[in-house]
Amino acid sequence: MQLRIDQPLGRLQAQFAETGCAMLPGFLPDPLLDPLLKLLKTTTFVPKDEVHEGTVFGNVFIAPQTETVGAALHLILNECDLFQMVERTAGCAALVNFTGRIHRTSAGTEQGIDWHNDAIQHRSVGLNINLGTEEFTGGLFQIRGPDLKMRAELKHSKPGDAFLFRIDRGWQHRLTQVEAGQRTVAVGWFRTEPDWQSNTRAWFHTQMNSGLREETL
Repeated sequence: MQLRIDQPLGRLQAQFAETGCAMLPGFLPDPLLDPLLKLLKTTTFVPKDEVHEGTVFGNVFIAPQTETVGAALHLILNECDLFQMVERTAGCAALVNFTGRIHRTSAGTEQGIDWHNDAIQHRSVGLNINLGTEEFTGGLFQIRGPDLKMRAELKHSKPGDAFLFRIDRGWQHRLTQVEAGQRTVAVGWFRTEPDWQSNTRAWFHTQMNSGLREETL
């Protein structure tokens, strides 16, 4: 089963150019989405601070790399046809890998992420996928351009929906606090290096070593 990447290219390009985001409704079809949702029912989440140059600018819960759902996500999203669609949408350089994580924010925790950009580690375009089945309020993804004007404010409507977002040193985004319910998403980055094979080997090497460390503690 393929990812749903057959969106009208002109629409995606126009959205991305105007707002810094491009909507991908139904991005994960049910045969891909349902196994991920099933895995999430038994996935452990741990707290994580978002830190830049020693300053904490947010906090969320994440699924550690030892969780199976993360490996499944990477296998699904490291897809050449997807890379090409993203390149055409964003007008960016050739993409060679996707890396990301699954995170969760809940009401009553004061979790959120302040304004920042992701322009590090060869990241070129971001991706956000709704993996939550619970209704929530708040938890808005907001993005602003170099003029600091808000370009988009997004909330997912259905599990499997996704959107691309611009990564550039002149652009910033943030996640507001969830006011009620729980928000679960996969978020990650299409990158221009290293190549897919090297990235995958490094990712699974880290996953295996993390598992060994946890077993010895």
